[in-house]
Amino acid sequence: MKTYRCLICKKSLTKKEHEQALRRLGVREKHLKHKEAELEKELREAKVKEKKTRRKLLKKTKEASREGERKGMRKAGRMMTGLKADNEKLRNRIRQIEKGTTPQTEGLEFEEKLAARLKREFPEDDIQHKGKGGDILHTVKFNKEPAGIIIYECKRTPKIQSQHIRQAHLAKQSREADFAVLVTTGQKRGFSGFAHINGVLVVSPLGSIPLASLLRGHFREMMKAKIPKDKRAIIAQQLMKYIESPQFKNPIEEVVQLTSGLQDMIKEEAKGHFRIWKKRGDHYQRIQWDSLQIQNNLQLVQHGKKPKVIGYPKVPQLQLPSPQGNS
Repeated sequence: MKTYRCLICKKSLTKKEHEQALRRLGVREKHLKHKEAELEKELREAKVKEKKTRRKLLKKTKEASREGERKGMRKAGRMMTGLKADNEKLRNRIRQIEKGTTPQTEGLEFEEKLAARLKREFPEDDIQHKGKGGDILHTVKFNKEPAGIIIYECKRTPKIQSQHIRQAHLAKQSREADFAVLVTTGQKRGFSGFAHINGVLVVSPLGSIPLASLLRGHFREMMKAKIPKDKRAIIAQQLMKYIESPQFKNPIEEVVQLTSGLQDMIKEEAKGHFRIWKKRGDHYQRIQWDSLQIQNNLQLVQHGKKPKVIGYPKVPQLQLPSPQGNS
């Protein structure tokens, strides 16, 4: 009788037992292949999931990095703005120390300049600088008769302060003025040269004369039309509404911006002229020096001596007065 050996344990088997074992092995192998296929599928899905997860993490990392950069840039911007403001304050303080002035005394100088400018622009009016009172009283005249009063407060400060607005409002009441104007070098969020705050007209120095001209024209027109005093208040309120409207505010702000730009252009032009004049002066000095050296060498040759090498000028360079604002 032929015997068979088990493929696993090497045990002797009959033909029937061997066939049964082969069938079991076939079933087992098929089951193992099925499990292997399932495992391979799970492995492929895991790899795909891993790639997706890696891409998501990378995307989130980049987004977090960009957001961090944006936050860092915003923070750096705020720090730079603060540093610029601090540096400007420091420069102003150094300038005041060098001039022996204070913010208060500079404010008075500011008022004196504005009062002088108003007198030049409106010679028919009565304009008084009250000095320590810290204000300018502008009485508009029409046919030599008082037509209205404007009070000006002048402040040379980095920021527009609420106490200065209150001060201008109180000055308006105490002087019985029709309008209070705060002329300030200060800045504030949303302020671009002109604003109406708590009954006070706030304007940068570059817009003060156009505003004064408008208010003055208002008073003169009312006098010309012989409008009674009891109706002037109503018209003044209408004027304030117009002043707050874009039809007036936008042109005033544009005047401020254009004037500021023109001033910067003049400064740059003066600097450019100064550089050209200095270069021309240096060339003239060089020509003078070279001519002098040539004459000296001719004299040396005529006396049988060896000429000298012409070097750079030994005379002081031509000193030109620095243009204002050339720093």
